Amino acid sequence: MAGDPRGSADAPEPIATPDRRLRVFVSSTLEELAPERAAVRAAVRGLRLTPVMFDLGARAHPPRELYRAYLEQSDVFVGVYGERYGWIAPDMDVSGLEDEYDLSAGRPRLLYVRRVAPGREPRLDALITRIQAESGASTTPYDDAADLAERVADDLAVLLTERFAHSAAAPPGPAPGWLPTPATALVDRRAELALVTGLLDDPAVRLVTISGPGGIGKTRLALAAAQALADGRDAVRLVDLQSVRDPGDVPAAVAAALGVPVEGRRPVLERVADRLAGSRVLLLVDNLEQVLGAVPDLAQLLARCPGTQLLVTSRRILRLRGEHDVPLGPLGLPRAGDAEGIAGAPAVELFLARARQADPAFELDAAAADAVAEVVRRLEGLPLAIELVAARVRTLPPAALLRRLDSALDVRGPGPDVPDRQRTLRATVAWSHDLLDEQERALLARLSVCSGGATLDTVEALAGPDDGALDVADVLSSLVGHSLVTPTDTGEGEPRFRMLELVRAFAAERLRERGEESATRERLAVHLAKVSAAAADGLVGSEGALWAARLEAEAPDLLAALRWSVAADRADLAVGLAAPLARWWWARGLLGTMGQIADATADLPSATRLDAAAAGRLLWARGATRIALGRLEEAAPLFDALLAGARSGGDPWLLGHALTGSAMTRSPDDPQLPALLAEGVAELRRSGDTWSVVYGLVPLGDVALLSGDVAGAVAAHEEGLRLARGIGDEHLVATLLDQLALDALLAGDAAGARGRLTESAAVHRRVRDQEGLAYCLDGLAAVCLAQGDPRTAARLSGAATAARAEVGVTVWPMLRTLADGFEQTLRSALGEEEDRRQRAAGAALGPWQALEEGLAAISEPG
Repeated sequence: MAGDPRGSADAPEPIATPDRRLRVFVSSTLEELAPERAAVRAAVRGLRLTPVMFDLGARAHPPRELYRAYLEQSDVFVGVYGERYGWIAPDMDVSGLEDEYDLSAGRPRLLYVRRVAPGREPRLDALITRIQAESGASTTPYDDAADLAERVADDLAVLLTERFAHSAAAPPGPAPGWLPTPATALVDRRAELALVTGLLDDPAVRLVTISGPGGIGKTRLALAAAQALADGRDAVRLVDLQSVRDPGDVPAAVAAALGVPVEGRRPVLERVADRLAGSRVLLLVDNLEQVLGAVPDLAQLLARCPGTQLLVTSRRILRLRGEHDVPLGPLGLPRAGDAEGIAGAPAVELFLARARQADPAFELDAAAADAVAEVVRRLEGLPLAIELVAARVRTLPPAALLRRLDSALDVRGPGPDVPDRQRTLRATVAWSHDLLDEQERALLARLSVCSGGATLDTVEALAGPDDGALDVADVLSSLVGHSLVTPTDTGEGEPRFRMLELVRAFAAERLRERGEESATRERLAVHLAKVSAAAADGLVGSEGALWAARLEAEAPDLLAALRWSVAADRADLAVGLAAPLARWWWARGLLGTMGQIADATADLPSATRLDAAAAGRLLWARGATRIALGRLEEAAPLFDALLAGARSGGDPWLLGHALTGSAMTRSPDDPQLPALLAEGVAELRRSGDTWSVVYGLVPLGDVALLSGDVAGAVAAHEEGLRLARGIGDEHLVATLLDQLALDALLAGDAAGARGRLTESAAVHRRVRDQEGLAYCLDGLAAVCLAQGDPRTAARLSGAATAARAEVGVTVWPMLRTLADGFEQTLRSALGEEEDRRQRAAGAALGPWQALEEGLAAISEPG
């Protein structure tokens, strides 16, 4: 690449760089960034390129003349900026650093700025600001020389692929209508291929549409089906509409595919019908979505030619009478945890096939398998995305590809035979987006805030009050028809509308361009606060399973809405989203996360404007999460404040939880505990919230157990179990079963404990609550110790401790004394060293495998 010499006619001869390989000019200050310069030099040489690095003592030429000559003969410019602006020569207005950047215009630029630079000089700061505003190239932050080397190596590898790869010119195109043979084999799609060919084998089926989003593989499947059907037809022809924009030109394209001349005054469609009359012909009409206005012409053709069948590919269905739609979805993904099955997953098969086209030596070794599996998962099995990414393995190994997937929309395909609309994923999605009207574009953009998809009520909320004239169901149906949104069944009783993640990323960019992101996220937060309030009641009703399924699907968006509410200083929304579902967050093992969000909410200026009920619930959430995390000293003053306000506020729910929480912050031998907890349960009964009553009965029974009143403990816990079963809360059911197993152990009833734990384990498996599972493991460990098997007991206890550590919680206060005593008994039985060894083995085993070991151990006592 030659630069503008910017010199006079009698300028001296160019100063040659040391060799003629692809050259990378490195611009930076010399002494300050010496480690970075060395790291970049090594990275460039590692790619077998030539680093061009100006040094004042390198040649007997004036500095500016030297670096200008080096730049003229360099192909890529790499700029590295730290704190120093550099020396300004007497005849210059800018430093050599800025001059090198200016002289690099016209070359590919890779620009890196040290992330931490407290002493950055003002002129360098101004230069970086100008670069970011004017250069068209983004600046990449780096932490140190090693981080810089990795980023430069990755970026140069990508640049080589995108800017310097030379491909042979595409051969002349085939005659119109010729059915091409794809250069690559069809991966998977056996079921879809059988469905399409089976339909078209029936002469009564006249129209089959293969629908789906861009890049899903519609054309590839259609070609395979057409080839499979060719022997039974008088002709099979391809009508490629990728370059047709006017629906009026479609008849001429069909005529061209059949070799029908279009001269004369007679309508083209009549000429085509004459040619097709009496023949059994299959027309593969590709890319019809952009000219849907031609659908009536195709319908007329089918009506006039009874032996003709149409196989259409389109991003939206045609809605013609007699149309058979074959929707095409993503390729199958490898199952999580199935290391041996990775290579057999269809998405991985496609990755391997395309990777080996780029690099025949590519192998899926153990190191690459996990990265490839995660790559195809992140790309959601979208064939075009997988093909574009896999083509880069020659320059980027799978682990590096995985790191760069945040810019997957802009991954570029290298092949000359790839249509323009599929050169990048962005172009593929933009192709579909351009076909939408304004209402469809607006709704698609707003739906991008829903990472987990949206139910119809959420879609209606996002449409907004300013779109009162918009028929949401109609516009949403159109987006489904365009294959940009897909309805799925998640067990919620109604469909959830989702987008592929790459489509959602594109739509999110459009939302920001429209300037609607903040307003749309506020609408979502307000709506989800209403959903949260309704779910709090719905979870304990006859539709509890449906509400549980909905909340599971909404979980990512609930968390995102909570974080947005905090960032936007909307304490009212944060409390409205979180407080009604406190029990649900707890069951999902998110107490630590919710505690952080509660603290952040309390620090907001808007928190001072919360009403008494909301402020009380926020205070309770902060205190309750601290108890779960074992931070009792921090929780105590929060509950003291809550108790003082609740006694005068007349809210039995707040007062009951204030009393219960205050009790749990006290020493287990505090004589006031039984009375506090009994009063707390009484107030919670008055509130009518059965879940809270059960919550209070657990520590009430534990206090009785600590005092030696086993019968009182069993009575409280049995009542709690009955109430938990009544509201269908399996998380609480498992908790009470574990509590009753402990009661039985302390009563000397090992058989009763085994029965409770076996039942509890089955519930824990269903709800997958790791914190609750830890108590079940504790109980199993205690039974094993009672059976004379301290080694298994220590392993199970170690697994329980590791499970709590992973979730970020500790043993609840009322059980701490019993837990400490049990651990001391184990150490005495095994000795310090053996106890430590067995606990480590249990932690390594993992909680769910430890559960199976514990159940097997208690089933064979002695």
